[in-house]
Amino acid sequence: MATVPTDPYELLHWNMVLAHRTYEEGYGVILAQLDHPPQKDLKNFLGYCEAWGHSLLHHHDTEEATVFLVLSTKMDISHEKEQHKTIHGFLDEFLHAIKEAQKNTSKFDAAKLKDLMVSSKDALFSHLREEIVHIEASNMREAGLTEDECRRMVAEMEKHAKSHGDPFLVVPFMRCHTPPEYKEIWPPMPWVLRKVVVPLLLAKKHSG
Repeated sequence: MATVPTDPYELLHWNMVLAHRTYEEGYGVILAQLDHPPQKDLKNFLGYCEAWGHSLLHHHDTEEATVFLVLSTKMDISHEKEQHKTIHGFLDEFLHAIKEAQKNTSKFDAAKLKDLMVSSKDALFSHLREEIVHIEASNMREAGLTEDECRRMVAEMEKHAKSHGDPFLVVPFMRCHTPPEYKEIWPPMPWVLRKVVVPLLLAKKHSG
């Protein structure tokens, strides 16, 4: 069974690897459907697209409000900040198209959405993978971050993530793409949320 790292320098990297994996998988799910959109289940598909886009924005907002504040005192994260700006431009356009289609399905344009997704893939995937390398434990140590700073940074990140964003979108999306061996420990949440609230309440609201 998977376990949470005990080394404070590995905590951020461990969390980010799992989070970034969900966004890459979500991208693949959406892109695969756009060639042959599920017209009979379009409400559900659009809800999934919204959850993916909102979750990624929420992830970046959380990083900027917590993680970047700490890392920037010891590391150069200007590249990550610029990448966020580029990706947010894509996500704003993507989510606008999704929300318009949710209001009026005749506005759903699968070909246009696919072009948008494909044209933004390099920027998105490069960021997701480069950031993981930048925050590896060895780089955190070399930068001079302390164990206490690493612990507090991750604690603040988790606190912010839980108190912001739409739980009806973020939590079900993350749980949907969490590997089975991690479902008991990530994302961190009480048992009642994991076993009762998420599947019976949160995941139901936006289902088709």
